Parts: sequence; C-alpha cells; structure tokens
Amino acid sequence: MALSDTKLRSIHGKPYSGPAEISDADGLGVRISPKGVILFQYRYRWNGKAQRLSLGRYPALTLKDARNLVSELRVMYDSGTDPRRYTEKTTGEQSMTVGDCLTYWKEQYVDVALRPKTQALYNSTVLKHLNGAFPGRAIGDITVKQWVDFFSREERENPRRARQLLVQARSAIGWCIRRQVIDNASIMRIEPRDVGVRSETGSRVLTYTELAQIWLGIERSRAATSNKLLHQMLMLWGARVSELRLSECKEFDLNEWVWTVPKEHSKMGNVIRRPIFEQIKPLLEKAMTTYDQFLFPGADIDSPLTISAANRYIGRIRDSLDIGYWRAHDFRRTLVTRLSEEGTAPHVTERMLGHELGGVMAVYNKHDWLEEQRKAYEIHADKLYWHIKKIRD
Repeated sequence: MALSDTKLRSIHGKPYSGPAEISDADGLGVRISPKGVILFQYRYRWNGKAQRLSLGRYPALTLKDARNLVSELRVMYDSGTDPRRYTEKTTGEQSMTVGDCLTYWKEQYVDVALRPKTQALYNSTVLKHLNGAFPGRAIGDITVKQWVDFFSREERENPRRARQLLVQARSAIGWCIRRQVIDNASIMRIEPRDVGVRSETGSRVLTYTELAQIWLGIERSRAATSNKLLHQMLMLWGARVSELRLSECKEFDLNEWVWTVPKEHSKMGNVIRRPIFEQIKPLLEKAMTTYDQFLFPGADIDSPLTISAANRYIGRIRDSLDIGYWRAHDFRRTLVTRLSEEGTAPHVTERMLGHELGGVMAVYNKHDWLEEQRKAYEIHADKLYWHIKKIRD
C-alpha cells in the first residue's frame, strides 16, 4: 500500500489502532505509534542481515523528502556502500538516544501489551530514572565504561534499584534491538549480577509487638486520614496494597458484611471475598463516611491514593521506628504465619490472602470459608489490639 500525504495527515497526532507498519516503495515505510507518531524508515539487507534506518519523523520530514532520501540511499546501496554512513552525516537525526529507545518501547509495547499495573511499574522505575540519561547521545556511541559509571552512581543511592533499572533497561533496549530499531547497545554486555544487589525474596515475619509499634507510629503520624486508615486496615486484613488502595465504596456490602475485590484490582485476576469483621468495622465506617467514591483518595479527592504516595508514607513510618527493615507487604506474611501458629487451616489462610487453591480444588471448590476467615481475622485483631494496649499502658 503506497503512502500519501492525505493518509499521513489523517493519522498524524491522532489515536491509531491500524497496522504498526505501512510500506511505500524501494524499502521506504513508516512506523506508527498508538498515539499517531509517524517515523519514516528505510529497510534493506546488509551482509545477509535485515537493517532498518530511522530517517525522521513526519511532518518534519515530508513524504516527498523521504522518498528522495531513499532514492539516494538506494544508489549508495547499489554501489556497495552501507546506507547507514549516509544517514549519520546527512539526515541530522543520528541513531536513537536512550530516551528515544525508551519512548519507542513504551509506545509500541508497554502501553499496548502490558497490564496497567505493569505500565505503572515501568513508568515509576526505568522510564522515570533513565529517560534523561546521556541526552543527545546516540545509544550506539555509549561505551560499556560510561554505562558502568552511570549505574555505579545509581548503586550508591540505592543498590536494589540500580540492579532493577539495569534489568529493565536491558529488557527495553533488547526489545528495540530485536525489532531492529537499533543495531546494538553496549549496555547488553553488562550482566545484572555486576550491578547492585538482588531484591531478596520477602522473609520478614513481624512480631505482634512490632506490629503494635507500627500501628502506633501510623496513629501518631502527621498524614492524611486516608493514608493512615489504608495501612492500618492492611495490617488487619492482610490484603495486597492495591486491592485496598483502589477499592470503592460499592465493593463493601454492609448488609452481608463482605468485601468483594473485583478481578480488575486483583493481581491474579480473580474475584476475592473477605469478611468485614468486628474490629475493622469502625475503621471501614470512618473511611466510608469521610470520603465518597474512593475509600482512600489521594491529593485529588476523585482518584485513589497513588502507590508512590503510599510507599513514601510507609517509608517515613519505617524510618521513625527502630525495628529494622519491613514493608507493608510483610503484613500478609505475618498474618498467615501468626494465624497458622494459632491453628488456622491452610485453605482458610490461602483465601484470606486472595490465593486460588491448587490442584483439583481450584477447579471444583469455590467455597470462600467466610465464617472461618472471620474468626481468624478476629483472633489476629484481638492479639494486635492487646499488644497496642500493652505499649500504651
């Protein structure tokens, strides 16, 4: 299908869901992002390998100029000269920068193929911290030493994040290489084990005394009521942060006293039912009477608290206490471990965590054991409140 100015104008800058690539002639084509960003490219084979050159974006580069440029590149190619040498000197748009690669990866893959939670993860990590790295530098010109120096600086600030950034950057840039948007990048020669430290599998189980200290730290902190209630209720329910953070009032049935987490908020894509037990009712009622649609709103009352705001808050609480490193996610492990010590059956604690049961039970047994869950939650809350009272007294 030949290109035309009319077609390009109709696509440029508008939401687009058509083919990602449209060919013209003589190797010229365009790549189109879901947001209507149009990039001219020239495709050819060199030494038996497929090559793809970025020529420029429309409309800064017109269709007529792109066709003229490809004509010159074809002459070069036929004379035995690699067209890449021409584009580096002539087009004014050298190989893609780190930011260009990440933007292309985001538009063509992250925003299209990944779930919103994964998109948010990448937006808050690699896209946030690496998008401005080596500005104006072609990614192919960045040496291994320069990459190592960059990650060494990140390592001094946060060793775990440094390794995470390298892993995600390699994933993004490797994707661009496989799509032949760029030829290569020296970052692919750096192994994750050479940077930072690995994020350890969680193993922290808190004592009830430590839980009580955290509860009182939250209670005494200066923060929005929604943030404080969110984390106190996480301690009692053992839910994943986003299951509760994204919750809306309509999810809570105050007649049957059941909280139903919709599959859209569940990590595993399953519906989760938990009982609204006695000790959590006052906290829930306070949240429901204080706020409107969202139970835990952020700065914008019409949207839920962001995960970064929740993480920053729990970081401040952690820094104010002398009980070592812990995360909100450790509340889940602590809940199950302590209740197992009390004799709560594994199938009940699995439902409390929102897990599907394994084997044949996953197919045939859809029972939620709500009454058993309720009793277990009440045991957990009683023990926590007893330790809180003990510290206060």
